[in-house]
Amino acid sequence: MFGFLIALVAAFALGYKFLNILTGSMTPTMPVNTVVIIKQIDMEDVEVGDVVTFKVGDSNVTHRVVEKDDSGRNIVLKTQGDAAENQGSRETVTKENYVGTVIYYVKDLGVLLELIKENIIIIVVCIVLALFIVTYS
Repeated sequence: MFGFLIALVAAFALGYKFLNILTGSMTPTMPVNTVVIIKQIDMEDVEVGDVVTFKVGDSNVTHRVVEKDDSGRNIVLKTQGDAAENQGSRETVTKENYVGTVIYYVKDLGVLLELIKENIIIIVVCIVLALFIVTYS
């Protein structure tokens, strides 16, 4: 457990982000409660077929790149969720709203993370009590 926490802190320090997929737009590849690991790489290195995360208002959206236009001064990515069947649902990603590229994902891990987030106080108290019992028994 301690090793996992060290790895998590190191990942944050190295610029990785962990996000939970909250909608079905990337189903079946990344269903609801899939945790994605995101790294901000240069948009020049993003390819068609990659999955990227970007801001829409205050929300993060994770979709697949279906088109890349790097002919002008700025790179523009067109994205679409895997579950979308029509091109009308494409979103535009620019340098301003680009968060990063998905480098790895784990299905269903989001359920555990949400459970931990909702019960963090109980978990911390249990860990402290367990440490107390181990130390003084």
